[in-house]
Amino acid sequence: TDSQIPIHADIGVQDWDCPEAVDMPRLVREIRNVRLQLECPGAYNSDKLDDVRDHFASQWANPPEDVDQLVSADALSSIKAQALHSLGVADTAQIPFAIILVEGILLFHDGDQSSDHHPGSVCDTGVFIYAQYDTLKTRRESRTAYATVEGVWADPPGYFDALVWPNFVKYHAGFVAAHPELTVDKTVDEAGPISDPWDGKVVVCSSDTAAEATLRQCVKAILAEWQKRSL
Repeated sequence: TDSQIPIHADIGVQDWDCPEAVDMPRLVREIRNVRLQLECPGAYNSDKLDDVRDHFASQWANPPEDVDQLVSADALSSIKAQALHSLGVADTAQIPFAIILVEGILLFHDGDQSSDHHPGSVCDTGVFIYAQYDTLKTRRESRTAYATVEGVWADPPGYFDALVWPNFVKYHAGFVAAHPELTVDKTVDEAGPISDPWDGKVVVCSSDTAAEATLRQCVKAILAEWQKRSL
């Protein structure tokens, strides 16, 4: 619930951008449940799964007005054709696997991925889509509010610099150190691990580039993971 979100010790407001603000054990359980539903149809009530999907899909705050035009129909057709060719199938009905897409700001946080409390323990691969500090700040501060379980949250003035960005650097120190392309250009004094907790199974790409290029990288990462497993 909203009342369970931790209070930041230094600035005295709710900290929505730390791992403790997310019910990680529940997230891991839900991912496992969805996987079981796909692997063993009938094991879980599909209506319940639809409810979970629809709730989280509704949380995208203020998407761009032109979001449906960011990738052209021709580009989508090209990406689809390339994916089908790579898999050696004629249409999407023949794709030999299902994909569970899990999106979240703290999926790649440093931590023990062998733990049942870390989403890395149930994710086969990942795509970390980043942007530079100025882009992230502009996007975050352009959002008016977020729908929460019990109501609405709006960032107070200065929230990004006081909490959001320092938390990103703090909780992703090992991941950032392992991926120089992230180029964290605004730093805070936080010590963290220097090894990649994801052990290289995450592909990094930038949302500062064109949406089509980002989509192609995401599809490539998914296909590469499948091809590794099918050898």
